[in-house]
Amino acid sequence: MPSRQVRKVLLLNPPGDRPFIRDQFCSHLSKGTYYWQPLDLIVMSGPLSEAFEVSVVDGIAQGLPADDCLERIGRFAPDAAVMLTGSDSWPQDLEFARRMKDATGCHIVLIGDLLREDPEALLGAYPFVDAGMTDFVTHGLVDWLQGRPEKAENMIIRDGESIRRIPANEKPRSFRMASPRYDLFDLTRYSMPYHRHHPYAAVIGSSWCPYLCSFCPFARTPYRVREADDVLDNLRRIAAMGIRQVHFGDYTFGADRPQGSALVRGMRDEKFGFSWTCNSRVDLVDSGMLEQWVAAGCDLVEFGVESGNQAILDRYEKGTTIRQLREAFRWCRELGLRTLGTFILGLPGETPDDLERTVELALELDPTYASFNIASPRMGTPLRQQLIRRGLITAAVDFGLDSSRGYPVFETPDLSADLVWRAHRRAMRRFYLRPGYLLRRLGSLGSPVELGNALRNGASVVLQSLSTRGRAKGPHKDASSHPPSPAAGPGGSSPVECARDR
Repeated sequence: MPSRQVRKVLLLNPPGDRPFIRDQFCSHLSKGTYYWQPLDLIVMSGPLSEAFEVSVVDGIAQGLPADDCLERIGRFAPDAAVMLTGSDSWPQDLEFARRMKDATGCHIVLIGDLLREDPEALLGAYPFVDAGMTDFVTHGLVDWLQGRPEKAENMIIRDGESIRRIPANEKPRSFRMASPRYDLFDLTRYSMPYHRHHPYAAVIGSSWCPYLCSFCPFARTPYRVREADDVLDNLRRIAAMGIRQVHFGDYTFGADRPQGSALVRGMRDEKFGFSWTCNSRVDLVDSGMLEQWVAAGCDLVEFGVESGNQAILDRYEKGTTIRQLREAFRWCRELGLRTLGTFILGLPGETPDDLERTVELALELDPTYASFNIASPRMGTPLRQQLIRRGLITAAVDFGLDSSRGYPVFETPDLSADLVWRAHRRAMRRFYLRPGYLLRRLGSLGSPVELGNALRNGASVVLQSLSTRGRAKGPHKDASSHPPSPAAGPGGSSPVECARDR
């Protein structure tokens, strides 16, 4: 438990030398000029503000060098800091956390994908870290900060000389939560590549995901639904701020049909006046449901396509079919609803022909936006365990890896890392440099904000697609410049990165 009384709590996204996105236990780089809101911190700001004085520092969004970031933190003088971290930025995060501890003496609580596997080892390796969190919705952070360690559920805490993991108690399926303190965040600093209005506000209607995709770190986790009237109250507060763009950060919007229907009906009836975007699944929607979403203000849905081979979708327990994909994207086109399709290249079991099938399906579905990502063994996923068993990666922890823009971190007998890397770049060129696509996009831009997003982020994607930079020595990088892995000891390494990214 904290050794001193906690009155002031800092929510921190630490600085970095690149646009690291640390969000919802995912870690990767922004593919363009966008940088979205740290939903973990947004969500926690409401409950924490009911008990403490809270301040926010976002080192990356605010463009702060490490020294300036420390100076701002020092002015607030927090008793505790809840700090985002990620496998891609861990070496820098570790050094910054150490400096912050030396400068302020505050209690440091980490939240991020590194806490998904063996967090006890991480706390054991770094004594200046006081606690970690494995959930940003259901947690005992307030209780821990107020000296009730036995109630610190979904946390790993330092308790004297020992390190304890406090499991979550049984919870009802529905929940309520304090609305986020959006006023603590400089919302003008954040954007998403497909939004039509600026700034936007992120909100959640559920936590985690009830599906089983074996490449996804959010699967096989306790799915809970926020009560619809509580979400609507959150949205009323957003509308009162004059914000015209909302993003639902749910992993799967509409997974609970009664709650989703009540929420959409409420948005339609109250006529909030904002547009909203969400992530969902093609096996959840039908044309009537999508029509209701559009009537309520939805203007983009993100669907996980993943692969053009049904056998690969089945192997990784996606639970969707190629037919459902075609139907969902057709319904969206008929309704004028924009789409973002996400695709994964290089899953074990794929062949060069499968990579081609995936790109061909992307061209056929023709979403408004396509996000091509390199397969990656995220912590806590069955995919990661499968690769460890096959000896394609080790069980230790590596750092500085990224599925959005980085080189593949493993290869299989059927697919070399270099082949996947080149297929990834080629997929972006084939999709985005089609003359017909470019003309349609220019003709469909709905606002000056969307035009600016298209120009800035489009240029970034094109430049990435033309890049030939890779690693000639193969997928296993030299970890000698990184701090010791808490799981492996000095020099240990293993690939960890996000399986999907926008």
